[in-house]
Amino acid sequence: MVRMKAFVRTGAITVWSVILLFLASCAPGGHGKDSANAAAIQTDSTTVILSKYYSSRNYRNWLGHLQDSLGGAPLRFVQAYGMDSLALEAELGAADAVVLTGGEDIHPGRYGQAGDTVRCGRIDEERDRVEHHLLDAVYREALPCLGVCRGLQVMNVHGGGSLRPHLPDDGFEGHRGGEPESTRDTLHAVVVQLPWTSGSTSWAAGQSAAVVSHHHQGIGRLAKGFEPWAIAPDGLIEGIRWADTTAMSFLVGVQYHPERSVSGSVLTDGLGVALLEAARHSN
Repeated sequence: MVRMKAFVRTGAITVWSVILLFLASCAPGGHGKDSANAAAIQTDSTTVILSKYYSSRNYRNWLGHLQDSLGGAPLRFVQAYGMDSLALEAELGAADAVVLTGGEDIHPGRYGQAGDTVRCGRIDEERDRVEHHLLDAVYREALPCLGVCRGLQVMNVHGGGSLRPHLPDDGFEGHRGGEPESTRDTLHAVVVQLPWTSGSTSWAAGQSAAVVSHHHQGIGRLAKGFEPWAIAPDGLIEGIRWADTTAMSFLVGVQYHPERSVSGSVLTDGLGVALLEAARHSN
């Protein structure tokens, strides 16, 4: 009887161990490099919170490749969108960096132009809420943060700036390819107008690159505290950064997509490298 009880108890422990391992594999970020065990997550990985990611894995592949080239710890990616509030707060407490990814239009009511919803495409107000919450944490914890396309726009709106709801209405063309409703990207130049340095990477005035672009909105009124460092040939702001780097070491937004643009440029990979280097010193 004693042997039978010991067998049952051991079997129960084994079953629960399997269940716990299964649940861990299903947690946010639980795939590929992201699925390290709990101990490794705390000691041997760098946690990057993505506001929302997609099956294409563009952001994860891009940053993972750059981290490998730097010889850094494996990246653990967490998706904030859809996560319950307690879990998100726990992840923010362990986060090394935040990336605000591309996506839907921001509700124009957030920047005092609610009537402009007629000029918008798809709007996701829950995503608006999540990303404003992430930025609250970025400022509070001084977390390194990169905003891409929509991400730059959220940064600007969060800081009190505004957006142009539809760029062609204001004479800005060529930032999204194809006809209305087309998903085709376009290429255009971006030029550095304000030199700056972050970690091992420097951006010099006059440097330029052809980048992937896909947006019909852009910055109208620039939020206080940010400075424009890159523009398109038509004058639209394509890059912003927080001016006071003693308070925020890396808070940068770009209107284009560095994760989908040609690699090797400081205007593309340089941004990812600078983010990852800042993440090393965030905790």
